[in-house]
Amino acid sequence: MDELIHHGDLDRLELERLGISSSALVDVSVNVSPFGPHLEVVRAIREASLHVYPDRRALDARAALSVALDVDPAGLILGNGAAELIWTVLLASRASGGPLLVVGPTFSEPVAAATALGVAVVRVDMDERAAFEVDATVIERAIDACSPSLVYVCHPNNPTGRAMPTARLCQLVASRPGTVFLVDQAFLSLSSMHVDQAIRFPSNAVVLRSMTKDHALAGVRVAYAITTPSRVRLLEAARASWTVSSLAQAAICAAVLHPEHVTAARTAMLAWRRAFTMELTAIGLAPIPSETAYLVVRTGDADGVRERLLVRHGILARSGASFGMPEHLRLAARDQSLRARVVRALSVELGA
Repeated sequence: MDELIHHGDLDRLELERLGISSSALVDVSVNVSPFGPHLEVVRAIREASLHVYPDRRALDARAALSVALDVDPAGLILGNGAAELIWTVLLASRASGGPLLVVGPTFSEPVAAATALGVAVVRVDMDERAAFEVDATVIERAIDACSPSLVYVCHPNNPTGRAMPTARLCQLVASRPGTVFLVDQAFLSLSSMHVDQAIRFPSNAVVLRSMTKDHALAGVRVAYAITTPSRVRLLEAARASWTVSSLAQAAICAAVLHPEHVTAARTAMLAWRRAFTMELTAIGLAPIPSETAYLVVRTGDADGVRERLLVRHGILARSGASFGMPEHLRLAARDQSLRARVVRALSVELGA
C-alpha cells in the first residue's frame, strides 16, 4: 500500500489476506476516543435530514462553533475531515509558487496533497537524538533558506506527541508574516496542552482542528479551521460545494454542547498514557516523551514488527514508515487490560 495515503484505518484487504477478523483485534493504531460519541451527538446525526442538500455555508454549525470557541463565525471553515481541509489549503496556496515546508517527521497527508498538486516539498526533521523536540530555531532557518508559501506544523505532533510551547509557535508565525502556516491541532484537545485551545494565532495562520478524535466521529468526518474571513473565502473558492454533510453539521451543533465528554475522555486517556509509558519502559523500551494520548517507540523494522503483532497476537499497531520513521511504532494508550496484552506481545516479539 502507498505509504503516502495509508493512515491508521483498518485495511480490510490486509485482514482478509491474513485471515484475521477485525472483531478480534486489539486496535492501538488509531487515536480516536474509545468512549464513542456522546449520545446526544448520535441522536442529532440520526435525526438529520437526508432528503435535502446540506447547507453549503454550514451557518448553524459555524454559529455553534463560534459560540463555543469565542471566534468570528466568518473566520471558520468546516471540512470533511482534516484531510480535506489540508488538501484545500494546499490547493489554495499553490498559485503562490513556493514550496511546502513540512516540519517532521509527521503526518503524511500534506506531502500526499502537495505531490498530487505538483507543489514542491521541503522537509525539516527534528532530531531523534533530542527525542524529536520541536525546535523553533531550526524551523526558522529552514523558512529563511527555502522561502515556502506554506509551512505545515502539527502541534502536538503526530506521531511523536512533541510540541514546542504554543506561545513560542505563535511568535514564530508572527515573525514570518509573509508565510502562511497550517497549524494542525488535531490532537490538541486530547493532550496535556488542551488549555492552549484558547490561544489565538496571527492572521497568517490556518489553525486546523478535528472532531474525529475527541468526539469519536471518524465515520462522519468532521473538522474545522480557524483563520481570517478573507482566507476563508479564498479556501471556499478552491473546493467543491457540499463537502460537509448534513450529518456532520448536526454532529457539530450537538457536540459543542458537551465539552465534558471530551474532558472525561482526555483525563482517562492521558492517565493511560502515563501508565503505558512506565510499562513500556519496564520492558526495556524508551517511549518518546509525549504530550498526547499516544506513544512512539523504536522497535527496529516497524513494518515487520507490526505484521508479527497482527498475525501472532491480534494486535494492530501503527508503523512509523508513512511518517518517515521506519524503525518506530506508534501505539495508542488503552485501558489496563489491553495495555497488558500489548506489553506482553512486544516483550515476546522484541525479546524484552
